[in-house]
Amino acid sequence: MGKVLPYKGTLYGISFCALFSPSVLFAEVSREDFDALSNRITKLEEIVNKLVSTKEREARGTVSGKPIDNESVNRIYDRMSAIEENISKLVSAKETEVSDTVPVESLDSESEKDINDRLSHVEGAVDVLKDRFTIFDFFQDEIRRNQEYVCLNDHVLPVSGDNNRCPVCGAMQRSRTHERVFNYARRENISQMINAAFEEDRAKQVLLGASGTGIFQQIVSSDVEEENFGSGSFDLIFLTKPFLYTTFFIDIEAIGGNGPDEAIGSLAGLNADSGSNQDDDGLDRVAVREVWLGSELFDKRLSLVSGKIDLGNYFDANALANDETSQFITDAFVNGATLEPPDPGPGLVAFFDTKKGLTMGLGLQSNDNSGTRITDELYAIAEIGYTTDKLLGREGTYRIWGRMNGDNGDNKGFGVSIDQGITNRIALFGRYGANENNPEETEIASAWSAGMRMSVPFLKRFTDEVAIAFGQIDKAGGDYESSTELYYKVDINEHLSLSPHVQAIFDPAGADSDDTAIVTGFRTQVNF
Repeated sequence: MGKVLPYKGTLYGISFCALFSPSVLFAEVSREDFDALSNRITKLEEIVNKLVSTKEREARGTVSGKPIDNESVNRIYDRMSAIEENISKLVSAKETEVSDTVPVESLDSESEKDINDRLSHVEGAVDVLKDRFTIFDFFQDEIRRNQEYVCLNDHVLPVSGDNNRCPVCGAMQRSRTHERVFNYARRENISQMINAAFEEDRAKQVLLGASGTGIFQQIVSSDVEEENFGSGSFDLIFLTKPFLYTTFFIDIEAIGGNGPDEAIGSLAGLNADSGSNQDDDGLDRVAVREVWLGSELFDKRLSLVSGKIDLGNYFDANALANDETSQFITDAFVNGATLEPPDPGPGLVAFFDTKKGLTMGLGLQSNDNSGTRITDELYAIAEIGYTTDKLLGREGTYRIWGRMNGDNGDNKGFGVSIDQGITNRIALFGRYGANENNPEETEIASAWSAGMRMSVPFLKRFTDEVAIAFGQIDKAGGDYESSTELYYKVDINEHLSLSPHVQAIFDPAGADSDDTAIVTGFRTQVNF
């Protein structure tokens, strides 16, 4: 973090008073001492002005190369301290002469005014420099770290190739990490005041985001009529911070189209982003999907969320299979089939993060969204998760949850969700869940799924990814169905992504006879 700055503005005031106090003025500094101090102050002034000018140009983006670090400022303060020490020594050495009334060479009024002006100017310049460094330090990111891989031919890539060879030219790669650290502790008290003001100002702002998803699907092989389906969803998100460490969130959603499930009737669900909100007359309705107030307590270790919530957003998470707008669209690969969360409604979520990889969560939600029986037939879930990089040196998260659904005769179930990186480009995921096998309380007895995602599957497509998943659902009382999905996602830019999909359902549970349904699809996702 760098050493603590030795300079204190009051020290110069003390030294200055000692230097020019009437009782010691004519006994403190000789002409030779004065000239030496004057020269050192002049040089110091030049350095300060140069640094101030350089930092101003750097802030305007006119200085290239490596940014000036704070070591130069340290050296200035060291020189300041050295001058102060010399002054203190001179004061101590000459005080005896004052008491004995020994005459020494004095300073005339013009020299006194000159050194006074010089000292005041240097103090002012250093104060300006301190303030500017404080502002620069605060408004920079604390740490910017970026790992990349570069070969002998200077091809810089975000991931390494096979056997640490460049995918472009085949040369050996080496990894490097760019890291810029800005020293906030040196201005901790000022930074805290600025941070408080910034948080207060930011709390008054409302952040707005929007997301649109369009999916076209075609049944290409099935016992049912080969049809095509279109669905679309639009989410408008409002986010604000009414208080410090408090967030208010609103998600307004409109969905049109039911997807191919209305024709095939699978348990897995071929389109997790469908489910029309249309009226009987065909007009789209807008619904409030979520609206909640969240708070962070105890050094942000405890997170609380209350309001209208969707428990599927908080439990049974997975880094590879948890978002139908950017990953798999098969419902059984978004959340485990045995999770069976109710539709968004009144609820409460609490998560505790130990900051050592271990998290614990608890969720309660009403099965009735009308608001009249919010404490009856509750859906309750608890989860423990652990994130580590001990396996293969890659990050992985392991979760286990248990739940009780009061709407289904207090039917109980449990599940696990795992995602684990294997290489820089490949990651795996898996889920398993089971319910009490009672056909009167639940339709699904157990379910499992597993899959793989590969990043950068082709050269020079650094943001592309391809993923495949396979799963099986056992129906309570006997039958089962299997499903699989393959997709390839292309990021056109930071706002637009496209992905073709191929899905297959083997022995759909809703079909009267054995069948294999194959569905192709194309998804367009826009975020801004």
